[in-house]
Amino acid sequence: MATDPYLTGFIDCFNRQAYFEAHDVLEELWLKTTDEHRDFYKGLIQTAAVFLKLQQGKSEPAARLALRAASHLEKYPPLCECVRVESVLIWLQDVARGRNLVAEGNPPRLELVDK
Repeated sequence: MATDPYLTGFIDCFNRQAYFEAHDVLEELWLKTTDEHRDFYKGLIQTAAVFLKLQQGKSEPAARLALRAASHLEKYPPLCECVRVESVLIWLQDVARGRNLVAEGNPPRLELVDK
């Protein structure tokens, strides 16, 4: 399974709850992407920003950003570039409804999958 190193770096940072760093890593790829995956990366970058806001205790801004992130990701298939988009969308919906998965001690984890 060949995956872009920026995406794998993003996932590594995200899973360590280094959300600011995750955002920065993937932004490099987003800035140079001009094809249909540009919004996919933007949605993931915003997802990292959502969880950064939750770490900072800013639930309302996180909820608003979760809706924007979801709007970018919902147009992609349930599995895109080995990322389970459907799982990310569920987390974003939870945050938009007011849940703070970070404060609950249950931060989400991304995994690369091939099916």
